[in-house]
Amino acid sequence: MQKLGLATQAHGGTATVQVVGEVDIATAADLRRSVSATMREHGPWLVLDLTRVRFMDSSGLNVLIEVHKECKEQSGHLALAGPQAQVAKVIRLIGLDKHVAVHDTVAEAVTAVDAHRVLPAEAEETSQLN
Repeated sequence: MQKLGLATQAHGGTATVQVVGEVDIATAADLRRSVSATMREHGPWLVLDLTRVRFMDSSGLNVLIEVHKECKEQSGHLALAGPQAQVAKVIRLIGLDKHVAVHDTVAEAVTAVDAHRVLPAEAEETSQLN
């Protein structure tokens, strides 16, 4: 039985989930559960660290798409960090990179997600201007 390594770390208001191993039909549900728990605890501003993912099939890609949709529905943002060449190629082939930003490093991805956050005071100021 395959095991997927998952670790969550908070960076201010953005959470990072480090994924280690292969994301396939045997492990995709574990990834989904971990990401859902992370979003419940930390909110919908999320980075998935894919630097140590060796393989991802359509089950894993479906999880990425579901997570992206869930983040958007909750006014959050998802970014992917450091996918290896094989995983990055699959992400590009299905066009996911046109909807979810893919960054070389976790730090870049966290910065990008943080840039999409609107603090309550900023949202109030923006609504007063309109």
